[in-house]
Amino acid sequence: MPDFRETNDLVVAPRRRSAGNPLGAAATAWLAQLPQPVQPRETAARFPHIVSKLATLWQSPEVCRAYFNELLLDERGDRKGFPNRVARELVALLYHYDTIVHPAPVAPWVRVDAHPFS
Repeated sequence: MPDFRETNDLVVAPRRRSAGNPLGAAATAWLAQLPQPVQPRETAARFPHIVSKLATLWQSPEVCRAYFNELLLDERGDRKGFPNRVARELVALLYHYDTIVHPAPVAPWVRVDAHPFS
């Protein structure tokens, strides 16, 4: 019988991962379609659940950005943080997301390089 754990008011079954591919087909396909410089390979190896969740949220900009913030910002004050290489991968992936995949909307006055009358 699986070892169930209680989380708040929910009972959650333990996660099962395949020994051959802990990411699953959808996350593996998502990872492969990313440009090689921003593929979070170390993150996938050490934290496959994070890569799987990013793959799931990738097409939902508000939710995905909130998840990136949850990962990268310590709101509780007691987190150890990620290993340096994982943190760098996540920041590079967020930059790619915010500039290429789903550019954040910019207010019109921010785009003005110089005053037109100067």
